Order: sequence, then structure tokens, then C-alpha cells
Amino acid sequence: MLVTLIAGLAIGAAYTMVAVGYNLTWLTSKTVNFAYGAFIVAGMFLSVYLYNAGLPLIIVFAVLALSGSIVAIIEYLIAIRPLEGRGDHAELVTTVGVTTAIQGTILLLSPSEDAVRVPFLNNEGWNAMIPMPGGGRIAVAEIVLIAVSVTVALLAHFWATRTRSGLAALAQSEDRDAALVLGVRPKRMAFVGFMISGAIGFALAPFVGPVTFAVVEIAFMLALKGFVVLAIGGMGSQLGALLGGLGLGLVEALVIRFTGSSYQNLAVFIIFIATLLLRPQGLFGHARERVV
Repeated sequence: MLVTLIAGLAIGAAYTMVAVGYNLTWLTSKTVNFAYGAFIVAGMFLSVYLYNAGLPLIIVFAVLALSGSIVAIIEYLIAIRPLEGRGDHAELVTTVGVTTAIQGTILLLSPSEDAVRVPFLNNEGWNAMIPMPGGGRIAVAEIVLIAVSVTVALLAHFWATRTRSGLAALAQSEDRDAALVLGVRPKRMAFVGFMISGAIGFALAPFVGPVTFAVVEIAFMLALKGFVVLAIGGMGSQLGALLGGLGLGLVEALVIRFTGSSYQNLAVFIIFIATLLLRPQGLFGHARERVV
């Protein structure tokens, strides 16, 4: 049972990573970047290539962060910025298009469509399995992924609630016009927000890859489950992303253990629909009145 719970927390940690990325772009540009799952998948494949090239870990993470920033900037300039001010949420379509473009690029460059094993930080010694009380074993990579997701979510929460730039982002996400009056520059903030979120997405890939493997098709799965986490936790809430992601992973693991994988997605979308019906603002969101 303990193995099931930890495995569920590990996959939930991956969902948390995506939801945190969504929140970063939501706070800084009022955009949910559905390509974020593809960012993480692209980072997995790139990390394997860099590992095979024999580069030191610090160089690997530097290249990943730089690559993620560049991809995110290109996405922002092509798929987001031209649509600013239209108010019809067309970026929901364009970011899905970016996901398709990234997946296609990976398939063109990858020699095989099969799942690619991502070694944990390129060190076979760290791929050890830890025996658990009651039987079963867990991978060190799963424990590290959970710890990293908790750390990243808490740091993102601290940034959004305790720093000047984070509070400015929160202000412009709530009321863009009022933020402009106070000196906030939404376009610059959106540009920087996308750049930083892209760097984080690629840099986190080496922690997610050993648990999920590098598979092109999981980009949409991560994007979709990350959005469910966002709905559960509340838009803009990094603590909601953390608890929602870990909770969703636990639910999936328990459903698979006791009923089989056939009901995994059904359980997820029952939770999603129930959240929308009972608390549409999410567990950590706030209901807002709108004057009409």
C-alpha cells in the first residue's frame, strides 16, 4: 500500500509541475499555456541527448533552462502577443498548436517513437530501489520528484505573495487597468513570465522523465491533467496546484490499485466535474462578483 501511495504522489508531483507553470503564465499574462506539458516532454528528450553527449550536470541544466527560455519566447511572440487585447481567449487554440508543433519536431528528430528511458540525473547509482515495509520497492527518483515539486510550488507561492514582482503579477492578473496606473508593465511582465516558465519547465524535465519515461504522447496527458489540477486548486494558487496535483495523483493510484486502470481517467473527470459544480473557483480560489 505504501508503494502505491508514493507512486501516486510521484505522478501527482508531475501534474503539480504543469499546474505551477500554468499559474506562472496566468499571473503574468492572463494566459494558460497549454504547451507546458510539451515543454516538459521536450526537456526530457533534450536531457537524454545531453546526457549521451557526456556533458556535466550543471551544463545540462544550463542548456535546458536556456532552451526552454528560447522556446517560450518564440511561443509568446508568435502565438500569444499578436492576440493580446482581443479578449476571445484565442490563445487556448494557439498554445495547443504549439504543443502539436513541439511534438512534431520531436518525432522528426527522434530516431524512434518508442518510450525513451531517462536516467535519473545520468547516474545509474541513483536509480536504486528502496525496499518498503510490507513488501515492494520504490525508486529514489520518485522521492526526489515529490520533494522537488513541493519545493518549486512553495517557492512559486513565496514569489507570488511575498515579492514585489510577484505582487505586481498578482495585481495585473486581477485588474490590468489598475495595475497600469500603478506602474506595472503587463507586456514586459508577460514576456518575462513566459521566459521564466519555459526555463523552469525544461529544467524540471530530468526529474519527471525517470518516473514517466520520455514519450511524445504524454504531452497532452500532462497538459490535460495539469488543467484539472488547476481547476481543483484554483487559478493562480500555487498551494492549490501543489495539493491538487498530489491529491489527484493519489486518487489515480488508488483507483488503479483497487479497480484497475480502466477507471483511472473516469475518476479524474468525476472529480473535475464535481469541482466545477460545487466549487468552480477551486479549493484555494476566491469567488468574485461581476457587475453586469
